[in-house]
Amino acid sequence: MRAVDRVLAVLLAAAGLVLGVLVVVEVVAAAVDRGPVALPYGPVAAWLRGTPWSAGAAVAVAVGLLVLGLLLLLAELAPRRRTDLVLTGTDPAVTTTLSTRSLGRLLEVAATATPGVERAAARARARRARLSVHVPLRDAGEVARVGREAQANATAALEELQLRRTPRLRVRTRQETR
Repeated sequence: MRAVDRVLAVLLAAAGLVLGVLVVVEVVAAAVDRGPVALPYGPVAAWLRGTPWSAGAAVAVAVGLLVLGLLLLLAELAPRRRTDLVLTGTDPAVTTTLSTRSLGRLLEVAATATPGVERAAARARARRARLSVHVPLRDAGEVARVGREAQANATAALEELQLRRTPRLRVRTRQETR
């Protein structure tokens, strides 16, 4: 959601900047008794002066803006996904956290430390972590053994952290042929 927030903020800021510059240009042009420069506001201003607030078009625009504002408000008030995991500590006054990205890296390092594992990729969330282990061996029994060792190493690394709430670990072993 953060990426969406950033893109939306940039788009709204750019639109506001462009609109602000256009308004300044039009105000300066009106001050020196010139007609519209970039925005033909004459017909729009005439329509606005002749349209009462109770007209269907005015009400539709107001309702549309209200709905857009409420959607933006709800998008910002929606709870975000947790990205920090709390570790247990000896001092209750201190809270130590670990990001889910760091947990994923830790699981990858623990898995790649296993002999026979070529590479590993992990994704961690608050409740579950997924680890994909790539083994370049041909023997299926050997691949399964290396996968179990990698899972044991990753589980040990996860338990060593002493998280308040340990995510469930799911390990998938992939056999790579060369």
